[in-house]
Amino acid sequence: MRAGTTTSSGLPFARLATLATFASLVLAVGCASSGRAPAKKADARPRRTVLLTSADDVRVGAEAAEQVATEIGLLEDPSLAPYVEGIGKKLLRALPRREFAYRFSIVDEMEPNAFALPGGHIYVSRGLLALVNDEDELACVLGHEIVHVAMRHAAQQQAVSRQQNPLSLPISRQSTLAAYGRDMEREADAIGQRICAAAGYDPAAMARFMRRLDQRDRLLIGHPRTATFLDTHPGSGERAAIDSMRASELRWTRDESLGDVRRRYLDRVDGLVIGDRPETGVFVDELFLHPGLDFQIAFPKGWLVQNSARAVGATTPRREAAIFLIGDLPPGDPVEVADAFAAKAQAEHGVRVVRKQKVRLGEREAVRYRLEGGRGPYGIAAEVTFFSFAGGTWRLVGLAPEAVADRYFGTILTSMRSFGPLTDASRAAIELRRLRVVATRPGEDVGALGLRSECTLDPAGTALL
Repeated sequence: MRAGTTTSSGLPFARLATLATFASLVLAVGCASSGRAPAKKADARPRRTVLLTSADDVRVGAEAAEQVATEIGLLEDPSLAPYVEGIGKKLLRALPRREFAYRFSIVDEMEPNAFALPGGHIYVSRGLLALVNDEDELACVLGHEIVHVAMRHAAQQQAVSRQQNPLSLPISRQSTLAAYGRDMEREADAIGQRICAAAGYDPAAMARFMRRLDQRDRLLIGHPRTATFLDTHPGSGERAAIDSMRASELRWTRDESLGDVRRRYLDRVDGLVIGDRPETGVFVDELFLHPGLDFQIAFPKGWLVQNSARAVGATTPRREAAIFLIGDLPPGDPVEVADAFAAKAQAEHGVRVVRKQKVRLGEREAVRYRLEGGRGPYGIAAEVTFFSFAGGTWRLVGLAPEAVADRYFGTILTSMRSFGPLTDASRAAIELRRLRVVATRPGEDVGALGLRSECTLDPAGTALL
């Protein structure tokens, strides 16, 4: 959650909301913050989302890129961001035909991830940078994503989906799409390796990185993840074997201007923050602490917590209920802002106000609405607390299907009441963890290295990185 950020986008916490099974409720509490919908012209037509042309790719990709920046957040590191961009641009010089204006960015999340949007927006995560070991590996990852864009894989997948028989069994349609997706992943690996080789990078690095992903699965779940029939991506072990064989058949020459690609890379990631960054708030167990905005809130114990660029929250393990905090409404009297919000929710989503009351969050005045109903097949219930904070109107939202709401709302309200300023003890509990590059000594194993360098990871985690 970013300090001092207010927005008026229509989705309150997309990454958390998609975990919930009651999408109608999320819509009800996530309408635009202005309190009224913008007027539409009588002849306005829905915008086309079908990816028929490259121009469609550019438009849809630009819209999705705005959502990525808002919902996940970008890491604006003055050293790392230009470095990743530079590797991407070098790879583009080896691309036979360039149709799009490519952009390379780092998303601020610790899950190792890389993805591409139509039109040339390519992302790697902070967690992936921690897992990559040299510039060759990062180049292979970026080359893979470049191919997805250049080959217009999103449009191809969409076309296959449209061509399927709607009367066929759902599992049959899913398996067809999954198989087609696996073919595109293999194609992205193959062409991406060739692009890397042409740019002077080692194409075998793709196989090395895939093996490390396989090792990560072993570390996290105790065994390599077995690819299922409906998986879009081929298994990392399978890809590593194929990528290694393909690399051995490629002719390439190292670009000497790159120098030592491992040292160059390690110099760049030395100091990379591992885990939560204090600027966006940190979790200490179920307690969320935000030093920049000077607040803390305790989410229910045992719930699955998540922090995005726009909101922070938690869901039950079975995704039956959720609570999140978001500051996306304009400043003003909380009652007036809440009334406008509730009126819009009722008009657009059929959610009715069944109760409203003035409450207090510690020393802070607030107003709480109980919303119920909705136009979906299942009724929803929400407890929404509105209050002035950090230059805007914030809301604490508790969500559950009406049928089970009473089971969860006691816990949710207890969590809401915990919102307040940081205590001295909480501020002292905030730790900043950084990745540090340390040279090993002769005869030193990973365990001894960790002890000498005061590494907070266990030996297996240290070995993986």
